Amino acid sequence: MGIADRLKDAAKKAEEQASEHKDQIRQVVEKAGAAADQRTGGRYSEQIQGLATRAQGAVDRVAGESHAPAESAGAADSGVTPPEEQADA
Repeated sequence: MGIADRLKDAAKKAEEQASEHKDQIRQVVEKAGAAADQRTGGRYSEQIQGLATRAQGAVDRVAGESHAPAESAGAADSGVTPPEEQADA
């Protein structure tokens, strides 16, 4: 079995697991977003919610349930300021 076959098998397993556990993944993403929002005192609520939405879209795509295309924005324009830049602001 070559590496390409192994990667295909891994991708298929990831798709199956994401599909099977989609609701649990959604709950974890929501909890992580709430925790991040609480730890930042709500200063980045909008950015955190946007990232949580994009994360759930990625899970949906992996699970084979592609709905509307996700934002094509990269991490650079996600609206999240890296910690080193926050200290300068």
